[in-house]
Amino acid sequence: MAETEFSAASRLSVDTIWDFVKEMDNWAPFLTGYQSHEKQSETDSLWTLKGDVGVLARTVRFRVHITEWNGPERVSFEFEGVNELLKGQGMFSVEAFEKQGPGRVAWKKNLFGRMLEGIVRFFLGLAHGNSARRSSSGAGPGYARLTFKLRVDPGGPMAPMVNAMMKPAMGMAAEDLSNKIMAHLEARHESEA
Repeated sequence: MAETEFSAASRLSVDTIWDFVKEMDNWAPFLTGYQSHEKQSETDSLWTLKGDVGVLARTVRFRVHITEWNGPERVSFEFEGVNELLKGQGMFSVEAFEKQGPGRVAWKKNLFGRMLEGIVRFFLGLAHGNSARRSSSGAGPGYARLTFKLRVDPGGPMAPMVNAMMKPAMGMAAEDLSNKIMAHLEARHESEA
């Protein structure tokens, strides 16, 4: 099982962030490897992502089901692969806070893990462009934090290898998605001001 979590802070209000995140059409194209998504109901959708993890390049289709809708604080979902053996869960949460917040909650990394993360970060940056924004390092009154959590359980005989290669890529994808959402909202907010 591969897990990741990343938080990005901004001076935008919880309601401003939630109004954007609650509608998947707004942020879906920011997802690394995004190809398409199709809403099937208020809680169900079909997603297509193209991923390059190490030597594996795959187009993955999966069904997403929203399991919790608790706006403006949290939306949780689960997913299952249509053409690949994988399943998982995820969550977006938005919260107000007044003290310095954490950045990415990283898994424990040995030397190999840090090197692999650096290599994956480099190639993702080349393939998808580097995010224009990095998570705020400090915080104060009036800040809101967007947190994205994701857990993926690959299946089949190659699961241990796929899992090992997914961990660094997932961390960077979560960071990239959170930063792109916040950068987009901050730019839109500045242009409206």
